[in-house]
Amino acid sequence: MPNFSYKALDNFGATETGVLIADNLNEAQEELKNRRLIPISVREARNNFNISLFKKISSSKLSLITRQLSTLINGGIPVDQALDSVSKQMDSPFIKGKLLNISNKVKSGFKLSESLEDHPESFDRLYCSLVRAGETSGDLGAVLEKTSDFLERKSKITQDIIGALVYPFVLFSIAIVVIVLLLSFVVPEVVSQFSSLNRDLPFITKALLFLSSVFTSYIFYSVLLLSGIAAFVSIRIIGYEKFKSKLDRFLLSTPIIKNSLIDSDLSRFTNSLSILRTSNISIINALEISAETISNSYLRQQIKSITNKVAEGETLAASLSKINAIPALVTQMIENGERSGRLEEMLEKVSTYLENKFQNSTKITMNLLEPLIVVFLGLFVALIVLAILLPLIQLNTLTIN
Repeated sequence: MPNFSYKALDNFGATETGVLIADNLNEAQEELKNRRLIPISVREARNNFNISLFKKISSSKLSLITRQLSTLINGGIPVDQALDSVSKQMDSPFIKGKLLNISNKVKSGFKLSESLEDHPESFDRLYCSLVRAGETSGDLGAVLEKTSDFLERKSKITQDIIGALVYPFVLFSIAIVVIVLLLSFVVPEVVSQFSSLNRDLPFITKALLFLSSVFTSYIFYSVLLLSGIAAFVSIRIIGYEKFKSKLDRFLLSTPIIKNSLIDSDLSRFTNSLSILRTSNISIINALEISAETISNSYLRQQIKSITNKVAEGETLAASLSKINAIPALVTQMIENGERSGRLEEMLEKVSTYLENKFQNSTKITMNLLEPLIVVFLGLFVALIVLAILLPLIQLNTLTIN
């Protein structure tokens, strides 16, 4: 549904501006009247960059909204009033308008879960299922509190990944730029001074001159451009989903990367599965919904494929043990949980264990990666210096002789 920006007067004559979601202009004006606002101007807010990113509530904001809703609902405040109260705390007119739109639908007689399903870009299937489970059990506030905890942990993992990669990425980019500049401008200018000697240059000097000629050649950049175009066409022919599945499968077989990918994905999966099972959602539905939290498409499809086996009576641990990417320790812990009748509790412990393991391994990897990049850059600069000094040494030896 389109967004409408509005300017209106409240009962006290104060001007209020914001954004609301409606099917058309008339419905937007009616909604303002339902809020006891006098419309001054209402117009469709057009986004020149029609990208879903701008229509989505971030994980950190969604966690904050969920936490506030759980606190208010646990305090005995009705859902629609809780939504109105939370919307007033939001700085973003877009988020405020979305929450008020959900509130108005709740006031019209719809359940909160049904109202949230109108905004799948912000409230995914897992979120709506948890809210529906909370409504069914009559303990919506507690379920929202657990959902907020899950979102905070999910956001923390994402922030840890981004935070760990920023500095090495910047450092590596600077190293590449420095190397390209040295090869493109410094090495040719200096080494060309020795071309008049009519003597063979050292191998290191020749190798660097060859690299320099490559980086300064239009053919090199033409090949890069053609390779990029060929890769794009190939992906379109194969299909993006099939290509991503193959890429994700390759990443799961890469020694250094696979452990971090598996730990982060399985941590989210087991945590969401624990919350869903605690909310009395069937194991089949819980598996299907939790699988959506896995970012690796190949691993996600494998976990989805075990749903039928579990439905036929096979235990969850036995089904998961057939997936090679899942560590044996994880399946053993889940098996112990099933035997003891404390599956939900064990899934939560597995999630915490994997999250801690991911954070520790990421920290160690990044601590090793930073000095490796510095050493790489230092060695390359040393090679350039050596390539310049060797001809000078040759020239000095020739002069002495």
